[in-house]
Amino acid sequence: MELRFDHYYLYGELESALKGLAEKYPRLMTLESAGKTPEGRDIWAVTITDRETGCPSAKPAFYFDGNHHAGEVTGSMISMYIIDYLLKNYGKDERVTKILRNYTVYAIPRVSPDGAEVYLTTPETLRSVPRPYPYPNPEEKEGLYPADVDGDGEILLMRVKDPSGEWKVSPKDPRALVRRRPDEDEGTFYRVYTEGFIRDYDGGPVKLAPPKWGIDLNRNYPYSWAPDTRQPGAGEFPLSEPETRAVAEFVASHPNISLAFTFHTTGGVILRVPGSHPASKSPHRDIETLIAIGEMGTEETGYPCIPCYEDFSGGNPDTFSTGAFDDWLYEHRGILAYTVETWNQAQRAGVSQWPRRPKSPKEQEEDFLKLLEWNDRELGGAGFVPWRPFNHPQLGPVEIGGWRTKFVVQNAPRAFLEGECHKNCMFALRAMMTLPRLTLDRVTVRPLGDGVYHLSAVVRNVGYLSSSGSYQARLVNKAKPIEVFIAGDSIEVVGKAKKEIGHLDGRAGDNRAFAGGYYRGGADVREAKVEWVVKGKTGTSVIITVQGERAGVVRATVTL
Repeated sequence: MELRFDHYYLYGELESALKGLAEKYPRLMTLESAGKTPEGRDIWAVTITDRETGCPSAKPAFYFDGNHHAGEVTGSMISMYIIDYLLKNYGKDERVTKILRNYTVYAIPRVSPDGAEVYLTTPETLRSVPRPYPYPNPEEKEGLYPADVDGDGEILLMRVKDPSGEWKVSPKDPRALVRRRPDEDEGTFYRVYTEGFIRDYDGGPVKLAPPKWGIDLNRNYPYSWAPDTRQPGAGEFPLSEPETRAVAEFVASHPNISLAFTFHTTGGVILRVPGSHPASKSPHRDIETLIAIGEMGTEETGYPCIPCYEDFSGGNPDTFSTGAFDDWLYEHRGILAYTVETWNQAQRAGVSQWPRRPKSPKEQEEDFLKLLEWNDRELGGAGFVPWRPFNHPQLGPVEIGGWRTKFVVQNAPRAFLEGECHKNCMFALRAMMTLPRLTLDRVTVRPLGDGVYHLSAVVRNVGYLSSSGSYQARLVNKAKPIEVFIAGDSIEVVGKAKKEIGHLDGRAGDNRAFAGGYYRGGADVREAKVEWVVKGKTGTSVIITVQGERAGVVRATVTL
């Protein structure tokens, strides 16, 4: 089947597409269920590699996913695009062919299928999953709750005239609302609310009801997990949700993963770990590596790559997000990880966002006008619903309008979707090419007389990443050292047949500039020589095997 990237897939279409690809490319792709949701949907996991060049677990691996958050469906479409691109370009594109011959790619394109289905089929929005949390009966909580009040199939905004309101209509565009000036005393002013009804309304101030579906899957992972009083949406305990448990078990059962992307929206920014403490507290070679790979991401996507803790969370030890998936990948599993916040309407409109800084009311108005200009130019004005009067059953006369948030602000408009998918796919391909790769070189056999032979070989890591993937992996003991062993019929090994050679560095982590003049190379170790003395008959074949949990398996055969 030919996949199309001009709309967002419902679960049935996504499932059908995955099954169709697995059937069409049996040599390259397998499909399995990583778990089931409470509504009975499979959380599909994909494995892609050329099985004729080795089994998936015997190759270094890259992992990616999308749709941890229900409404961030651009992430699942990017995931589907990468899967499709790898499969249909194998044997045609040199880079793709090299990737699938040497490496394994794992993917979970839709982590929250129950949540995404609600998002795509109803006017509702939600963070992750359609399950009551933290209140078992949220419909009993008073306050304003989102609803499609006027029955047009969308939940937009309501503006209500109020002499104490903080907003007014911009004189430059009637669609735009701008901040009321500090000294402004006369005019028409508004309060703004999400379109909805008010439970137990008594005619007084409008209170906001708590979200009925408050779980945040990206706050439910074990590293730095904190309860809901500190981190809203965290869940009852780490991995309390079937979706996060399925993802964690899948990752843990594939120890060959060295590098991971998790695709989100929105922001147009690449966030690099760590997100829970300053980068200075992590191995410096990992940080240098993350910077270098992230720079490739900026080249492909136009997104800046920034440190999550310092620049995205503001470096505040009291307010950073806890229990995040990328932090768990890196801190507990030693997997280098990025959260790629895809799509950014503001970026497209020329509104600066990075680095973050407070903006004046005048700057905010200018930004809003730029967004409206982009909307009129690129979407024919369809991304913003002009304000229209409506008689609200509780608030009386209101006006309903605003951005069509789902597929303009939060996700790429359909006309922009394929382009967003493609550039993120190009970043992912370049990242895959950084994985460790072992070679066996200078294999020699030297007779010593009387059926005794000296064997030697040099094991090299010619990949960019270390054979452990990261240096954090060594600290948390999540990457076994490289082993080298020999085997053959009727041979006797003097000493040990199996030798442990530790880890081999790649080129990663050394971002020093070339200054010319006197130069001393780094202290990293990228190769190791191994030797054996064996007894055997002339003509006997001996197999040398090198295996690293994250660096893969390579073999060579020599003849005595």
